[in-house]
Amino acid sequence: MSVLLERIWREPAVAIGLLTSIFLLVVAAVTGSGWDASVILGILGPLAAALGIRPLVTPVAGKK
Repeated sequence: MSVLLERIWREPAVAIGLLTSIFLLVVAAVTGSGWDASVILGILGPLAAALGIRPLVTPVAGKK
C-alpha cells in the first residue's frame, strides 16, 4: 500500500488517474447504473492505465 501512496505522491499521472477513477465511481453511484464488469473496468481503467503506462515514460525534465 505504501508503494501505491508513494507513486500517487510523486507521479502526477497516477494522481490524475486516481482522481478520474474516483469521479467515475461517484458518477456511477449517483446515476444508479447497474454494476457489471464493463462499469467496473471503466471505473478502474484510468488508474490502471496510469499505473501501467507511467513506468515506460521518462519525463524530459529528468534527463540531464
